[in-house]
Amino acid sequence: MSKIDILKTLKEQVILFFDELIDTLPEEADLIIIRIFIKDRYPIENIMKYIVKKFIPLRNSIIKEDEGFFLNNNILFEELDSNKVNHFKRIWRSTSLNEDDRKVIWKWFKGFLCLAEKYEKLL
Repeated sequence: MSKIDILKTLKEQVILFFDELIDTLPEEADLIIIRIFIKDRYPIENIMKYIVKKFIPLRNSIIKEDEGFFLNNNILFEELDSNKVNHFKRIWRSTSLNEDDRKVIWKWFKGFLCLAEKYEKLL
């Protein structure tokens, strides 16, 4: 798989991930805005660089499905204000997401991690 193929796959997967989150959490309008921004405005290369830089060092947390990855690290929310960070952390802890939803989210993040590791090997 070439770097371009990996980037195309990542973009498709990130958009599908947000589609699934939007279906799961339809009341979260911010997810729609993020999806549109990623699809139409934000270079996928930047997202990949971010995932390589931030996710790979936390690989074990993702593989072990350690919820501290979401609750103790702000890596997913660095660009958001603290109210939004706390809001998304509350969603993770809330009944808005059931155990199956959390498992699906972990599968997505493992997939993103896998793509990042493949991409990193090609650098």
